[in-house]
Amino acid sequence: MTAPARAGADRDFGTPAFQLDPYPVYAALRAQGHLVHSTVHRTWFATDHAAAGAVLRDRRSSVESPFRATRVLFGRTVTDVEGEEHVRLRALTNRSFSASMIPGYLDDLVPAAVRGVLDDLDAAAGDGPADYVTGFANAVPIRVMSRIIGLRPADVPQFQSCSDAVIAFIDSADPVRRRAAVAAWARMRALLHSRVAELRPAPDDSVIGQLLSSAAEGADVDDDEIVRQVGLLIPAAIDTSNRLIANVLHTLCARPELMAQVAEDGNLVEAVVDETLRYEAPIHSTIRIWGGGELLGQDIPKGSLLTVLLGSANRDPAVFPDPDTFDPGRPGNQRLLSFGAGRHQCMGRRMALAEVTTALRLLLERRPGLRFADATPSPVQGLSFRSPATLRLAFGRRP
Repeated sequence: MTAPARAGADRDFGTPAFQLDPYPVYAALRAQGHLVHSTVHRTWFATDHAAAGAVLRDRRSSVESPFRATRVLFGRTVTDVEGEEHVRLRALTNRSFSASMIPGYLDDLVPAAVRGVLDDLDAAAGDGPADYVTGFANAVPIRVMSRIIGLRPADVPQFQSCSDAVIAFIDSADPVRRRAAVAAWARMRALLHSRVAELRPAPDDSVIGQLLSSAAEGADVDDDEIVRQVGLLIPAAIDTSNRLIANVLHTLCARPELMAQVAEDGNLVEAVVDETLRYEAPIHSTIRIWGGGELLGQDIPKGSLLTVLLGSANRDPAVFPDPDTFDPGRPGNQRLLSFGAGRHQCMGRRMALAEVTTALRLLLERRPGLRFADATPSPVQGLSFRSPATLRLAFGRRP
């Protein structure tokens, strides 16, 4: 049912109530039009699927902003530049985001990471409840990505602690988190530079090795740029996969009948992951700077901030009938905007989906009867990034 237009719905954006349940606000904003200007937030909201897609694909909308958290930390990377520089960096990094370029990615690397993480959970909690956000959802992508990047097993603890600080800042760019992230990135930068030096004589198939090979073949890339592009993998490949894993687990545990079906037939995992990307995506918004001119019948001044509401677009009833119902059999999920669209669409989307699907399938095989351990589980919540803060789960037969 479409919510009535409500003047001032933008005032509810970002409130504590919104962070728990943004969907009524999204519906009210969609009812006001494709593009809604907010003087409160000094932005134009792209509220529905048509507007979000138009902004993401329009050449007049730009990611160039010195205030983006990734730009503050890493400098100029493929996600924060336009034009020829973007084309060059995307060509340089594109193969690093392809599972086919990583030997044994789904047959060995991801399964080995999942088994190692579950072994650690067994050692720490045995058959008892455990937090599957820190113990599984966060841990698996870290292990996978550290291997892909080209780090040594001994580097993983430092890589994880630095990644946690970086991700915290990107999620909420306050001054305290910024200072912690800058310090963490300095430590990680030193670690990555040391690995670049170690791998230079004989580059391997890791991301660092591939970038070193590209440099040796004449690509315009130096050590600093290699380190910057590798740093970008933290928010791009870790802070999306971990939240998606957590959101899928939360969704399944909230629907025990569906959990039982998926546990019985592992082939259903892929459909559940796809629908979770629509119903409870890990990333709900992104921003662009407008180059000026008319968009969807609205004249928007040059330099305006555009906030693209991906979470609202994925619940647009004009594209997804009965959008507030979770339906793994839903057709048309190829129109999702969870990974963006246009020239800045996530390069690693297929790789991330393969990792998440494989990890969840293996988890459910080894943890039959997985369920909430608490009567009131931590909710999925957040502003631009949404997932449960903790997820205490039990498994096996009920006591």
